[in-house]
Order: sequence, then structure tokens, then C-alpha cells
Amino acid sequence: MKRSAEELIEEISDFLVVYLKSGKVGFNSFIEKTDLEISNLDQLLQIHFLMQAEVKEFVRELPTLIRRFKTSTTLKQDTYHGKIKGQVNWPRTINERLAKNARDRTIFAVNERNREYAIKENQVLLELLQVLETILFTTIDNKHYEKYAWFQEWKNLKLIVRQMLTKNVYLSRVRREQAKVTDRMVIDTLKHRNPLYRGAASLLQQYRKIKEGEMNEEEIRHLLRETFIFPKEESVLFELYWVVRLIETNTKKARLNVMDGNNNLVAEWEDKTYLYKLYHDSDGSSELNFSVSTKEVASYYHPFLNRQLASHRSAETLAHKFFGKGFDSSMYWRGRPDIIVEMYDKQDHQLKKVVIGEVKHTTNQEYAITGLRELLDYLTLIKNKSGEYLEDVGNVTVKGILFTDRVTSGKVGEGYLDLREVDKRVVHVSV
Repeated sequence: MKRSAEELIEEISDFLVVYLKSGKVGFNSFIEKTDLEISNLDQLLQIHFLMQAEVKEFVRELPTLIRRFKTSTTLKQDTYHGKIKGQVNWPRTINERLAKNARDRTIFAVNERNREYAIKENQVLLELLQVLETILFTTIDNKHYEKYAWFQEWKNLKLIVRQMLTKNVYLSRVRREQAKVTDRMVIDTLKHRNPLYRGAASLLQQYRKIKEGEMNEEEIRHLLRETFIFPKEESVLFELYWVVRLIETNTKKARLNVMDGNNNLVAEWEDKTYLYKLYHDSDGSSELNFSVSTKEVASYYHPFLNRQLASHRSAETLAHKFFGKGFDSSMYWRGRPDIIVEMYDKQDHQLKKVVIGEVKHTTNQEYAITGLRELLDYLTLIKNKSGEYLEDVGNVTVKGILFTDRVTSGKVGEGYLDLREVDKRVVHVSV
């Protein structure tokens, strides 16, 4: 029976909590494989914020709460000649006339009361609503998320947010004098007796903490469940599970990277001899090449290969004719392994060993064998940056690990997770 996502999360969450709380790791390459249509950890955290029950409740009650919108009144004293604007301050008027011209009866000192809208409480409220508007109308794809049950209520709630920012005259006046909202302002507003401001401050503080990685362990477990279970992408979580297991088994001092989506370098660590670089869903560093060009294949005559290349050329021609665009026919084969670990000698900085991992979240033998075939392709066709097959050159050791669920009677090769000890061409590890 396959391991459930809940079981996998339970086993790796303690490891992930440490790094997520410290803001040291992103899961871009894993996130991009889900059905969430987001490209980075920041977007994931913003969606996590939207899904909080208290956020939806606040927006739901906002049309009622906004009626308790507060302003402050300031008293301004000024002197006018020939007109009166405000309440006349007679004692001060007499003093002004005596000081300037006792006979001038057109001099008036007045008290003007001005209504202030941009008080700190309203600044806090405005920033929260702007955060929500940015997430709902800029950061995420609304049309994509409308198919999810958790987003259904936001289809109406997002309109409330937009209306408050575009049609509420009081908030419009606050926006004209908008200032930077400091953490001190948020903390002060948390003590406000008005639930409108107290709630806004609480949510804005929560949002800032989430963005800064200040999340407790249960919040992070909840975030992982939302990401990998809700879209039913347990296979992606299984890949993350094995990445974590590899790191945990081989080091206690990994430097985890916020992945930029280019080469998906997840982690680096070192021991006395080697520097290790671990990649996920990647073709590794510039030292490696997982591709075979059509030109290379065409240089060898074989009836099957010649016919297949001719088929590719015909397909490209027809694609241009029917669809107005073709496809890349310059590559006959291109690989992108689930996991790659590159091992460099610390003395001469040369690549010494490559461990390739193929992950199949299955207990089905046939599917596991498919993974084995893919893994052997990677091991056989991997090249160096000069385009030479590593198997032929012989100066870099290449090993493979097939990760599956239980497809045999028990665990297989658990000790081979230590990358230095992988001495067979292919090792099968299951959980």
C-alpha cells in the first residue's frame, strides 16, 4: 500500500519546519509540479494567507464593520482679514487687533476644526485591503482557482475588497495621505476597541509574519498539506520526501537554497573529501548534459533510425502547415532526472561522481520498471560539458537510485541512502 501524503508530511515536516521558519528554503521546483499554477514560495504563502478562516470572516463582515470608520478632529487657529472661516475666538481676536491695528474691525481670530482621515488605524486598514487586492487581482490567477472549493467564497469576497478600495470615500481620503505602516503602528492598533481596526491589525500582523517565515510548526504542516494534498499531487510530495531523506542521511549542515527556477539547486553540503550539490527536477549544472541531438543520431545509419528521423521531419512540416508553428526537432532525446547529486573533490574542484535518482510513487511493479528504464537511459546517455558520454570517458563515476513505494516484500537497500556508499550501478530503495 502506498504511503499517504499525511504520512510523508509527518516524517519530513520536522526537517522542513526548521528551514521554512528560517526563510532559507524555497520549493519552487516542487510547487511548479502541482496544480496550483504558482511559480514561487511567496505566492504559495499568499494563498496560504487567503485560506485562513479569519481572513475570509473579516472581509465577509467588512461592509458592516466599515460603518464604524473613525476619524479625528484637529483644532487649527488662524487670523483672517475681512472674512470669517470657522468659530470666532473673541479673546484672541481682541489681542490680535490690539497688536496690529485697534481700529481695524475686519481682523478676526478663528478656530477651525479639521477632520483627519489618515490616522494610523485607517492606515493599517488600508494596507491590509491593498494586500488582499494585490493577491486576489494581481498575484494569482482567479480563473484557475475558481474550480477549487476553497476559493469559491472569494469569488464574492474579492468584490467587497475591490469596492472598498474604489468606492469608499473615506478610504479614498486616507489613500491620498497614505504613509508607511510600521510594526509599531500595527501593534498599537491591536489594542483598539473598535473590531474593524483590531481585526485589520491582527490580520496584517499575521500576513507580515507569514511573509517573513515566522510560522509555527502546525502552520507549516498545514501549508504543506494545502500545497501537496489539495491538488492531489502526492507524487510531487514523494519526490520532496526523498530529497529530504537524502539530505538528512548525508549531513546535518546542509545549505538549502531558495530556488530560482533555473537549475533548481536544492541544497549543498560538504564533508572532509567532497562538496555535494543536490538538484531536483533538473538536468544539473553546466558540467552535465542530458541530451542527444538529431544530428548525432543521423550520423549512424540504421533503417529504423532513418525512418524515425524522417517521420520527425514530416511531423514538423505538417505542424507548420496545420498549426502555424513547429517543434524543436534538433534534439532526439532530452532528459530531466527527478534528483541529481553532483560530488566534487574539494582539493581540485573536479566533478568525481554523479548520483541520479528516479522517483516513482507506486507499488505497481510495471510502473516501477518504467522508472528503472528511464533511470538506465539517464545513466547511459549522460554526457559531460564537452559532449562526451561519461560512461566512455570514465573519469566520473555515475550511479543510480530508483526510489519507490513497497513493490517487494519489504524495504530494500535502505542503507544505500549514504551517497558515498553507493557502489552498485543501480540501487533500489523503497519505503
